Amino acid sequence: MRPLYRRLGEGGVAFDQQSWQTHILTPAATIIFEALSEIGDGEQPLPLEPALRFLRDELEVDTDTDEIRQVLRSLQEMGMLGG
Repeated sequence: MRPLYRRLGEGGVAFDQQSWQTHILTPAATIIFEALSEIGDGEQPLPLEPALRFLRDELEVDTDTDEIRQVLRSLQEMGMLGG
């Protein structure tokens, strides 16, 4: 189940209905969350490798930075990304 999401200014908030955790998203995390939401089906987690390839190729995101790795870990915790 995809988290409930609300955009707030340049950032966003995602609420995980299963764990009841609220995640405050930075502007970078918000862009990634929205982009991956558009390519996913909302029912199953996106496989990690295709998601990384999409971020690198389509959005030109450097997926090897500490900030982006933390964003990806958060998305995995929310069940949006697979392992």
